Amino acid sequence: MPEADPSPGRTFIWIIACILFTCVLAGGGCLVAYMLLPESQVPSWTPHLGITLICLPWAFWLLTFLYRIFSRYCGCRINIVGIGKEGLGDGGDANAPGDANVKANNNGIDRTLSVASHESQMPLSKSMAS
Repeated sequence: MPEADPSPGRTFIWIIACILFTCVLAGGGCLVAYMLLPESQVPSWTPHLGITLICLPWAFWLLTFLYRIFSRYCGCRINIVGIGKEGLGDGGDANAPGDANVKANNNGIDRTLSVASHESQMPLSKSMAS
């Protein structure tokens, strides 16, 4: 299986970061306008909009945090337009060819993984009897 190109995921992260940064700037602008302009020139919804826009990154972080917790608990991840490694419930392959986290020794076997271990899989009581 060919290694997925991480560029779309990185672009998606930068787009989200720019949107959240713009929300913070716009919310700050609303609050500064509410503090500096006379009360007759500022609409009553300006401070509410400012607080909402400033809190939007915190809400995004909280929802992302809850998604990560529940997705690990339920065992499924949502794949948006090919962005991300996991699909719905497939869990991915930890030892996929080209995986950056797997480093092989001279024999091509990673001895740190339990999958590559040459130890017996039999329970101790059965192996003692034979």
